Amino acid sequence: MKHTDPSNGTADDAELAGADPADYVVVDELGDFTYYPSKAAMLKDLEYVEEAASILDRAGNNFHLTLEEGRKLNLGSSFGRVEFTWLRQTWITDRRREPQAHRLLRLYPTTLDALLGGIFETLTLEVPGSATISPWLVEVEGEETRPATLRDVDAFLARLDHLEQVTVRDPFGHDYRPIRHSPHRLHAPGAGKIYYVEIEPHGGEAGNAPKLSENLP
Repeated sequence: MKHTDPSNGTADDAELAGADPADYVVVDELGDFTYYPSKAAMLKDLEYVEEAASILDRAGNNFHLTLEEGRKLNLGSSFGRVEFTWLRQTWITDRRREPQAHRLLRLYPTTLDALLGGIFETLTLEVPGSATISPWLVEVEGEETRPATLRDVDAFLARLDHLEQVTVRDPFGHDYRPIRHSPHRLHAPGAGKIYYVEIEPHGGEAGNAPKLSENLP
């Protein structure tokens, strides 16, 4: 990949991350996941056919790249829905391989549709400065703040010495308990990366809760 910022897109892309139904997630040959807001943005970034082990749309249709006349990359026809077990394990492995890049620790879904929705949502939210249709919601002891992006949430929480009384809701309605991980016990109270651990929902599908220790070096 050329490693351009897929959130920038083109003039035909959605203005807000996750707002375009014709977006894609690419799982590359190393098992890394990348979100693209459009087909055009994806094909501009990819460089060779074997680079994408799997290309997914929101319905779970599984695509590969093809090489057209003039050695131009294009999206081939779908060859069926992606296999749930493979996708779930590849997603978990990717989360654990680079924990500091993936600080939204959502519950692991137990159905393919829930897994696909979670992957698309999480990847769009992890672009720190990318705004979505709705803002985040941060509640501190009953007082609410509505940051626009994850970067804004990080900046707000970085000013707090303690996070025990804080809850965070993402634009898709998932609630988290923020936990600050400091690699050294002598660091100042407000120092360290903040991880967002999803809280078990009261209704709907419940998944397997990830442990923070599993995602840290």
